[in-house]
Amino acid sequence: MARIVLTRELAQAASRDAANRAMRAGGRKAWNEEDANLAAREFNRLWPLCPHKIEPGSYCFHCDRD
Repeated sequence: MARIVLTRELAQAASRDAANRAMRAGGRKAWNEEDANLAAREFNRLWPLCPHKIEPGSYCFHCDRD
């Protein structure tokens, strides 16, 4: 059985799903600011950048030196 590998696209989809769930739970048909903030927090949780704003899996010369 193949493992699911988290990609940037999957992290984005999961963050949109979380915001859509919150929107629907609030009885809305469009995102409000809180939904958008929720999507951003969820994406950052799933796909965190290093302190130097480098994507996960990419080489960061600064972090490698620390």
